[in-house]
Amino acid sequence: MRISSFLTKKFLKSLFFPAHNRGAALPKKLVKLLKGPPGYWDLPELPEIGSPLSQSGLIAKSQNEFSERFRAKGCFFGVNGASGLIQSALIAMANPGEFILMPRNVHVSVIKICAMQNILPIFFDLEFSLETGHYKPPTKTLLENVLKRINFNEKKIAGVILVSPTYHGYAGDLEPLIDVCHQKNLPVLVDEAHGSYFLFCEKLYLPKSALLSNADLVVHSLHKSLNGLTQTAALWYKGNLVNEHNLIKSINLLQTTSPSSLLLSSCEESIKDWLDKKSLSKYQKRILEAKNIYKKLIQKNIPLIKTQDPLKIVLNTSKVGIDGFTADKFFYRNGLIAELPEMMTLTFCLGFAHQRDFLDLFVKLWNKLLLNSKKPKRLEVLKSPFKLVQEPEIEIGIAWRSETRIIPFSQSLNKISGEIICPYPPGIPLLVPGEKIDMARFNWIKNQSSCNEDLVNFNIRVIKT
Repeated sequence: MRISSFLTKKFLKSLFFPAHNRGAALPKKLVKLLKGPPGYWDLPELPEIGSPLSQSGLIAKSQNEFSERFRAKGCFFGVNGASGLIQSALIAMANPGEFILMPRNVHVSVIKICAMQNILPIFFDLEFSLETGHYKPPTKTLLENVLKRINFNEKKIAGVILVSPTYHGYAGDLEPLIDVCHQKNLPVLVDEAHGSYFLFCEKLYLPKSALLSNADLVVHSLHKSLNGLTQTAALWYKGNLVNEHNLIKSINLLQTTSPSSLLLSSCEESIKDWLDKKSLSKYQKRILEAKNIYKKLIQKNIPLIKTQDPLKIVLNTSKVGIDGFTADKFFYRNGLIAELPEMMTLTFCLGFAHQRDFLDLFVKLWNKLLLNSKKPKRLEVLKSPFKLVQEPEIEIGIAWRSETRIIPFSQSLNKISGEIICPYPPGIPLLVPGEKIDMARFNWIKNQSSCNEDLVNFNIRVIKT
């Protein structure tokens, strides 16, 4: 009863995921389905329906139609989020003991499957903004420099992971990066969880979708950046660098044997909704409205960070000496719920509903926050302490399974981590199993914890020596 009561609680504005804005932008056919008798749609894998891996049935037919529409070799629905499909894609690319090249802002789901399968991550650092504390998108030059530092004769590099756009909406030109990887015969998996709608909006001057940029594997979150229900996702497969049998086998390994018919229907309807001309026109108007909201907020001297995703409003709270966590609590108390608080910023997700009264409410609350704030504090984020190319000191799978002990983080200097340190959101690890907590890393995490209550005086599990 407590949870159900909270689920029906009304806020002034819910600017967080899923992007359908608490049902306001759900596909009409899905709304109709949900209005039927409760549980009427809760069906097993009936022959007529099938599953994402079936050769026949309604799901197979839908996936095949979408594959043909976007000239992909395959499309697979997922009901355990983008995380499950990212993990499936990764183990289709790499065998245990092989290396995967990945950026520092990779999602925690990647680290977990590396630990489980003993896939060896090679991290490459990204340009880091001291103004926001955010990573910037990789460039072709950076990736070329990374590849030059790797001895391909000594290491079996099975593939490359790219993240675009990021949680905040930063995105660069993917095609040159993918071309560089393909020149070395390396398949590319793009975590495009936050950019699903780019695929449908080529004429709106948005970043080019990874699927249209020749990525071998692309994962979309249909609840983060389309209008699907939570846990819905899609994996797209192209090219010849990933074995299709391995991909199907890996999806089957991690796929539930009882996928929700409701969620599978949501996968289909959220994509079909964007292929419908009338619905697409409506959503494109929402994107243009979002661009206009950003422009008007800038005109009112609201300190915003510009990214490539117009649906993300990134408020630079540090400009006025307020950390993002403090600002988030204030907005929450006043009924405006954000998506992502961080040390220097607070990110709002506009979603696909019409935000009629957002602008006035946001400006009103921002001005109220400024009036109510105590003496501004000086906020400073440290540069990330990583080398351009770096591996954990101990193989991640070995570290994950090693005997560990729990100690206060304050006593962890020069110890080897036995766990993932990943305050949520945004699901990006600060530390992974097998990495050494040297002085630079220690100070960086300590700096990150200065405003984040999840990291204040926290304990860490380190490998016993």
